[in-house]
This record gives sequence, C-alpha cells and structure tokens, in this order.
Amino acid sequence: NGGITLPFTEVVGAKLVDTAFARSRLRWKVTGTGLTGVVKSGWFTVVDEPGARELWCTNRDSEFLEITTTRRRPHRIVVQHPERFALAKAINEHARGTSSDLG
Repeated sequence: NGGITLPFTEVVGAKLVDTAFARSRLRWKVTGTGLTGVVKSGWFTVVDEPGARELWCTNRDSEFLEITTTRRRPHRIVVQHPERFALAKAINEHARGTSSDLG
C-alpha cells in the first residue's frame, strides 16, 4: 500500500520476539495477505487491545523484530530482517538518545 512513514519521536523501542508468541496476539486481519505458516503481511487487530493495530511483513522464521510505537495504529510493527538483533539494538540506542545514527 505504499508503506508507512513514522517519525522516530513516535518509536518507543524494539525487541526480538518469538514467532509463536507474536502470532498469538493477532486477532483479525484487517487488510493484507497471508499463507498460513509461511507469510503474514498487513494490518491486524490485537487480542485484548481494543483499537490497536499491528503492521506485519514477515515470512518463515523463529523470531521477528518488533518495533513498538506511541501510536495505536500501528501500535507495533513486526518485520523479518536478517540483521534484526543489530537493528533492534540501534533502534533502542536511538530511542534512548544514546546514538546519533542508525546506519
């Protein structure tokens, strides 16, 4: 759908999450695509978080990068990335103001 622009001031932090745990939070697909156990991409409602949405772009992996925001839509962005550990660390450093660059 063209992506999303999110100011870094709205990023709370990032962490690695277990795939099964992250998927267990999802309730309904609002828009997007999916192939059970293979690909999940799109906007999803969240169990026990009325009004919250998660934006997903993932395929098969044991863990995903989860970015938490101050927004309700998206409250979390869940992606698959080969350098997810380093990216989570850089996002958290930047969010805390201890790093001046993500690159």
